[in-house]
Amino acid sequence: MEYNDFLDDGMEEKAKNFEQLLNSGDNFFYDNDELSRIIDYYFDFDLLQNATKAIEFGEKLYPFESYYQIKKSELYMAQRNINSAIKLLEKYRQIEPQNVEIFKLLGDCYSMSLQYKRAMEMYLFANNLDTSDEEILVRLIRINFILGKDKKAMSYLNSIPLELLKDELSIQELTKLFIDLNMYDHAHTYLQKIIDHDPYNYNAWYFVGLIFQRQEKNNEAIDAYEYCIAIDEHNTMGQLGKGNCLMELGKYTEAITFLKSSLDNDETDAEVHCNIAECYENLKDYTAAKFNYHKSLEINPNLSDAYFGIATIYKKNQEWKAAEKNLLKAISIDRYEVMYLIELAEIYLILENKDRCYFYYDQAVKIDSETIEILLDFAHAKFELGDIKEAIQLLLDNIEHYDDDARIFYRIASYTFTIGENEKGYNFLHEALKMNPKEYILLYEFAPFLEHNQNITNIIDIYIN
Repeated sequence: MEYNDFLDDGMEEKAKNFEQLLNSGDNFFYDNDELSRIIDYYFDFDLLQNATKAIEFGEKLYPFESYYQIKKSELYMAQRNINSAIKLLEKYRQIEPQNVEIFKLLGDCYSMSLQYKRAMEMYLFANNLDTSDEEILVRLIRINFILGKDKKAMSYLNSIPLELLKDELSIQELTKLFIDLNMYDHAHTYLQKIIDHDPYNYNAWYFVGLIFQRQEKNNEAIDAYEYCIAIDEHNTMGQLGKGNCLMELGKYTEAITFLKSSLDNDETDAEVHCNIAECYENLKDYTAAKFNYHKSLEINPNLSDAYFGIATIYKKNQEWKAAEKNLLKAISIDRYEVMYLIELAEIYLILENKDRCYFYYDQAVKIDSETIEILLDFAHAKFELGDIKEAIQLLLDNIEHYDDDARIFYRIASYTFTIGENEKGYNFLHEALKMNPKEYILLYEFAPFLEHNQNITNIIDIYIN
């Protein structure tokens, strides 16, 4: 549901009035239907604390009304407390065995806990109670695909009437399903079916563009987004999609034009301004880039990417303290983003602050232990700061995780030759050459003095000739 749908219905004001009454501490009566709509409003905008208070109030006022128990189970689900949700729903399933919503939510709970066969049972119960409920059919399509029952899934998809398939929410839900399952061919087939019957369906064209974009087929995505713009030039989704694709293709000036056209004067503009800023940054217009990064932060002060973008500009201008400040802010918002940690570690490397440099590289390695480049960068920081034996030991401590990657062996070889441990250096060089002789240049990258060492040249020649 769109935010404006609630505004037009006065729900924001009604919710505020309800909150004032609740906070007053006075006893008061509230209409059941009105309270239900307020709770739905809270859920739609992820206002879970408000929803909790409203549900508790509703339970006291209407103790025999199942709606509040169902909403409590949804609250548990939103909090990832799946067991409590299942326990509550199973109880009310016995009380109201014809309540379709209970079976749908139970199916969702079992699906979230990876109990797919149990989820299937619940969805089938719900479908038997209401064969026309499109939401149940979508869930049955999803669960059958997950269980590898593609033909059954497609039979459910084909059972949905075309008019329902063309509905905006159906297109969004089914396309999301195919994206989640990486079933792009199915998505294209489904969306093409919609377009064949309704060539001017803006949403279908938009999601065709999105599917191509997910497949990194940016030119094809742009073609689809252009149909969106041609159908409705005032709808911003096509403009945004095209702008993002142009950005990926490195066409930054064009991208800025379409990204600016997509600005909607709402909270989504923060991300858009961030992308515009990145385009300007790539065009080396740092003033415009910083302006747009700051604009994004005015809209969303917790957008870590904006702080990171500002930091990279300061870093390019060698304004280390300002870069450090913004990176620390980005990390305070998202401490698990490895790129932020690496960039900050690099600044401390430049400033020759060993402790801080090593701390942030260590954090990055712990978060992403699968990416060898982070480990190699960490080792090189130790090398650059004079702790060569520590650099070697760091690589040795982690070598078992990357024992099929020649780069770590070349690096250890170059470092051990640098400190004069030639026998060890030769051993690791042989291992590296056995794995990938074509990358021998990596030895010289970190130990250039070896280029004129005839013994090493002879060893390399044995492997590459």
